[in-house]
Amino acid sequence: MPQSFFVVPWSKVSQRATFVRTAGKIVGTFSDLFSEADLSLLHKPETFACRAINLTSKKLDLSEIEKTTGAAIKQTSGARVSLPNPSLTVYLIFTDSQNYLGYTTKTTEPKRPKKVIKSSSELHWKLSRAMVNLSGLNENEILCDPFCGSGTILLEAESMGIRSIGIDFDEKMCNIAKKNLSSNGFNSKIINAGYQYIQEIKDRIDGIVTDLPYGNASKTSQSPKKLVQDFISILPKKKKIAIMYKKGTIDQIELNPAKKYDIYRHKSLTRVISVRNSVMST
Repeated sequence: MPQSFFVVPWSKVSQRATFVRTAGKIVGTFSDLFSEADLSLLHKPETFACRAINLTSKKLDLSEIEKTTGAAIKQTSGARVSLPNPSLTVYLIFTDSQNYLGYTTKTTEPKRPKKVIKSSSELHWKLSRAMVNLSGLNENEILCDPFCGSGTILLEAESMGIRSIGIDFDEKMCNIAKKNLSSNGFNSKIINAGYQYIQEIKDRIDGIVTDLPYGNASKTSQSPKKLVQDFISILPKKKKIAIMYKKGTIDQIELNPAKKYDIYRHKSLTRVISVRNSVMST
């Protein structure tokens, strides 16, 4: 029996992604020469541009390919060429095994959440957004950050339509997180408590995304190793998880099945993102 699955539209990926330079759709393959059937797979644009990408071991005249294909599209659709700001960009991707025809349309840049109060130890917003995506949380699901600090992860989650709950034992950081969220019109719940509070709300949340504190960012009396061990021991089962911690804190973090990604910062510091239930693009 064929297995069904949900395919995320590429336009949705482009709105959520952080480290993706271009998002689009592959509509088919083609031989060395285009036909009207190939070009009919494209949307009818007002303006367009062609981009040829050579991933083969052969030398190709990409400029000539773009010129020839552009003339064919112009004749077929009546659209105008607009190199700086086209409504449709056609991609011709050549590989040693197959040639692919794809496109991307003009998309608006997602509105970035603003932060009225920042923290010197806060996680970069791009890594926060990537971690939310890696967790696999979907719109209207509920994320919990039990070390929310100034609210960076919560802001990124809310900007993607994911509801969030923040926990932090530092009352000052809770107040900062509340101000940052409210300034963007987000109503995330912020709880002034220790990370153990996730046990009280585990039935209300769908996943946990957090950056475990270390060094100057850690104000707890626990050692980093003990903090990680205790935190992992109370993580609720069957929840989507994406956590970042300092490499070497413990030899083996028990989040199986999990994927791990090393983030090199400098020679004495590498951070690790450990993910359970990773389904989204970054």
